[in-house]
Amino acid sequence: MTIMLLVVALFVGSGCQEQRVIPDKDLVNIFHDAYLANAYIDESGISDDSLYLYEPIFERYGYTVEDMRHTLKTFSERKSALLSDLMVEVSDRLEKEAKAEQRKIVVLDTIDNVAKRRYTRTVYEDSLIHVKRLRDTNKLRITIGDLVPAEYTINFDYYIDTLDENRNSRVEVYALQGDTLETLRHTMMLSRYREGSYTRKLNIDSMHTEIFIDMYYHPQHEERKVPDVKIKNFRVVRVIPVATAVDSLYQQQLNLRLFNYDLMMSFPADTLSEVDAPVEIADSIATENETDSLALRTN
Repeated sequence: MTIMLLVVALFVGSGCQEQRVIPDKDLVNIFHDAYLANAYIDESGISDDSLYLYEPIFERYGYTVEDMRHTLKTFSERKSALLSDLMVEVSDRLEKEAKAEQRKIVVLDTIDNVAKRRYTRTVYEDSLIHVKRLRDTNKLRITIGDLVPAEYTINFDYYIDTLDENRNSRVEVYALQGDTLETLRHTMMLSRYREGSYTRKLNIDSMHTEIFIDMYYHPQHEERKVPDVKIKNFRVVRVIPVATAVDSLYQQQLNLRLFNYDLMMSFPADTLSEVDAPVEIADSIATENETDSLALRTN
């Protein structure tokens, strides 16, 4: 039986049953398991049409999709707890499991690693820069703006040819704090006539505004002559702190994507009983229309 037929059977079967409100303790368990399932499903590239693979999670605790939909729709009328309180409890539980090394995802990965990979970004790259004229050396100076607190790794390979007339060529990297304060400065001499590589990590905080990279730097007192230098595989990669990545992933998953009303209503009309639009939950954690630069994707 296909997944779609299972979904149809689920809705047809549940239409004749009285919808139940799921208690808070079971909601916490369901959200916990759904969070782990989301991390695996997103990492595996399974399409959103496979949403009802979550049905076994509901059944594990004795509930149906209709029960979950009814519970979320009526949650704002309940007095026992705020939805955000339940989510905090889920987060605390996941954190305790992480510390005890008990978190297990089907792909034998941890949420930390899933989140870290998910929010790792290449913010700048260039496969090849070949400079043979003095006026083109500005191509070897790169500025990275729109910084967020994270670890930025700068990598590139280089080769200075025998036709290069300069001496004491260097790479220089620093971060600008405010408008004028240069911090985290690092310089390194470049080898000549053989392939070399450069790697540098910068821990950027909220005070930093830009990163400056000069891959072919010479002191001002030195005369600049004809260059012949190749830069290959230049990349600047941003890795946000694990705690921030996990929090971003957590916020994304708490958008209740797996209980998305629009998606549930996208099936043919004759397969679903008529359902009113869900009541807005005022106390839920708002992530709709997320535009944060760290967001993986929007729903």
